[in-house]
Amino acid sequence: MKNQDKISLGLERVKKWLYAKGLDERSSGCVLCGSCYGHGPANPMEDAPGPKEKCPPYEFYRFQRHTPKSRWLMAQRVFHGLDPITPELKEVIYACTTCLQCQELCGVRDDGYGPWEITVAMREEITAKEGPIDAHRPIYDGLQQHDHPFALAKSQRGGWAQGLGLKQLGGLRASTLLFAGCSADRTSGRGSARALAGIMQKAGEDFVILGDEEKCCGLYAFDLGFRRDYERLRVANLATMSAGGIKKIVVACGSCLRIWREYAKLDDLGFQAFHGVEYVDQLINAGRLKFTKPTNRRVTYHDSCHLGRGAGVYDAPRRILGAIPGVELVEMARNRRWAWCCGGGGGVPEADPALAEWSACDRMAEAKATDAELMLTTSALCQRSFMELKQPALAVQDLLEFVHQAL
Repeated sequence: MKNQDKISLGLERVKKWLYAKGLDERSSGCVLCGSCYGHGPANPMEDAPGPKEKCPPYEFYRFQRHTPKSRWLMAQRVFHGLDPITPELKEVIYACTTCLQCQELCGVRDDGYGPWEITVAMREEITAKEGPIDAHRPIYDGLQQHDHPFALAKSQRGGWAQGLGLKQLGGLRASTLLFAGCSADRTSGRGSARALAGIMQKAGEDFVILGDEEKCCGLYAFDLGFRRDYERLRVANLATMSAGGIKKIVVACGSCLRIWREYAKLDDLGFQAFHGVEYVDQLINAGRLKFTKPTNRRVTYHDSCHLGRGAGVYDAPRRILGAIPGVELVEMARNRRWAWCCGGGGGVPEADPALAEWSACDRMAEAKATDAELMLTTSALCQRSFMELKQPALAVQDLLEFVHQAL
C-alpha cells in the first residue's frame, strides 16, 4: 500500500493527459471533439451514443465553460502555469456532479476513467494549495475529525442496526460483512441498510457489521479532492478487512460500491465486494430467496450514476423486479448507462444547490412521465436528492427496501 508521504495528487497525478513534456507514457490531451457533453461527434467506437444531453452543469448553465472538455483545458492551463486558480475557475470545477457520463464517450481516455477525473485532480490541486472550498469545509472537517463526511462521532454511529440483533465484527473474525455506509444513520440511507440486514437474515447468511467502528469508504474524499484523506481511509478500511478475515462485503449504497471497487484497482483485496442488489440477484438464482406474495405495483427504476456507470451494475436490479410477482417495470427514456444524474454527487448539493435541485427535478419529471406510481433507486445520494425536492412528483424508495417488503 502507498506511503502517505508519497501520494501522487493534483494535476501532477494526471499529467500524462495534460500535454506534459518529457514523459515516457505521455498521452494525448483533450482533442476538443465535444462528445463528452453531447455536442460533438460520438466516439467512433460507440454503437449507441445515447441521448444528446450528457453533462448536467452544461445543460443547466448552457455555457461552454461548464463542459468536461473546458474543465480539462482549464486544468491543463493551470498545470502549465498559464492561468491562476481563481474564484471563477472554482465555480466551474465544483459544478461537476461526477456523474461519470463523460467517460462513456471520451475517445481519448482509455484507462477506465473520463474527463471528470481531470476535474477531480483539479480539485486535489485546489485543496493542496488553498484548502477545501467553504461549501465543502464541513465535509472535510468531518472526515479529518471523525472519518465521517457528516461529522457523526463514533458514539452517534451504528444506530441504524438497533433492535436487529446483528453481530459486530470487533475483534472477531468472519467471512461476510455488511457495509452500511455513512448515510445509514440518516434518513436517506437508514431504510436500505436495515432492509439489507433483514434480507441477509432471511437468507440465513452468517454476517457481521462494523457498527460504530465503520469508517467512510472515502467517496467524498475521492470526488471532492481530499486525496490524502481518501488514501488514509482506503488503507484503514483494507486493514480492517484483512484483520477480520473478511472474504465478502455486501454494501447497502451504490456509491460505496463504486469506491470499494476503486480500491481493487490498486490492491489485491483478498475479498469481493457486492452491492445488495447483486447479492439479492445471487440469492434468487441459487433458490435461497423466493417471492410468493404478489406486489401489484407499476414502478420505474433510476440507475444511480455510481452503481451504474461507476460499477457496471445494470441487469441485477431489473432481474430482481422481474422475479417479484405483480411488479410492472416501465423504463425511463434515459436509462442504464445513459441514465440522467440526480444531481447528488460530487459535492454539488453543497457547492451549487441550484444545479443539484434542477438535475433532480429534471430526472423526477422523466420518472413521472412513465406513469409509474413509484421510483426505485439504489443509492443514498439519489435518495437524498429526490427526498429534498420541495414538491416531488413521485414517491421514491430504495430497491432493497422494496425487496424486503415483498418477501
